[in-house]
Amino acid sequence: MRFRLSRKENVIISVLALVLVLVFAGVYFLKVHPLKTDLETKNKSLKTEEQLLAILQGKEKETEEFTAASTTQMQVKIPVKPLVEQLILDLDKAEVVSGSKILSMNFAKDGEVSIPEQTEEEKAAEAEEESTSAETSEEAANADETPDGNEAETGQDGQTAQKPVSLLEVPEGVKKVTIQLSVESPGYEELEKFIATIEGLKRIVIVEAIDYTGGAEITTLQQKNDPLKFTVTVSAFYMPELKDLVQQLPNVSAPESAKKRNPLSSFTVPEEKKSETNEN
Repeated sequence: MRFRLSRKENVIISVLALVLVLVFAGVYFLKVHPLKTDLETKNKSLKTEEQLLAILQGKEKETEEFTAASTTQMQVKIPVKPLVEQLILDLDKAEVVSGSKILSMNFAKDGEVSIPEQTEEEKAAEAEEESTSAETSEEAANADETPDGNEAETGQDGQTAQKPVSLLEVPEGVKKVTIQLSVESPGYEELEKFIATIEGLKRIVIVEAIDYTGGAEITTLQQKNDPLKFTVTVSAFYMPELKDLVQQLPNVSAPESAKKRNPLSSFTVPEEKKSETNEN
């Protein structure tokens, strides 16, 4: 026996089915689909945040390594301590390279760097020199001045020596180590080599003054050149206020110790060997 529905019942069932489909579709698009979309968006955002975090952590490590390396490199130029030992080693290298001989060293440190002020006498002398140079000819002015425009001191035999160089303005807290060197060189070329080696150091070193006297004029072939003795005043700088950077100080490149108990060039026989020799 077949079960037949009337046309009206078929319409009702179709309408109910359509309503159910629309309800399920509405629930899906209004509730489920936004939740799934929001979940996918949050997952993508989470991945992006994780990638950014990894990048930031990597940059932080690189920054820490770079900061330590960069501060060490900067302290090669201006350390936070005087590092007089390294400075002495550098001067010894200049001595060897130029073939000169350092006779003595005088040290002075912990001096605040400042620009020397002119006294009234110096100002008056400078004004007088300016008025005098204005009256003289250009040729005489060129003869009395050095190529860089600074006046020069004239030593014996017409040779000139540089006057002390005025220090440049530097940040507050910078201090300097000043060394006055008494040096002997075979000739003027070796003097220039010695000065050039000092000025070429990685550490910032300023040659403040050079004082020398030329030898007697050579008049015969038998006469020999006397060694050139001169005095050099150099200054290196350091910043003691940056105490946090002490750990990044560059290592002093000193040669290995010779392990000598007696630094003098003398030879002594130990007591044990003396007793063995006497017994034999």
